[in-house]
Amino acid sequence: MEQPTKIMIEKKLQLVLEGKMTREEICEWAADFIRNDESILMNDISAWHYLIAISNIDEMIAPNKYLFSVNDIKNIMHQY
Repeated sequence: MEQPTKIMIEKKLQLVLEGKMTREEICEWAADFIRNDESILMNDISAWHYLIAISNIDEMIAPNKYLFSVNDIKNIMHQY
């Protein structure tokens, strides 16, 4: 299994920002790779760190209130 590229991750995050994909869906997508890390062909460690950074953007701190705001997600995208 090949790891997602930064471009693939960014496209998924853009779908979240556009409301076309939920935070939970992208976190599950990221978690599938992270859980199977022993079978991932890692060729870009920065993309791997990007994947880990987005893997918990669905965490809630209160009902209907996410830990990471839209601006936080944009900052993560900018960072990577």
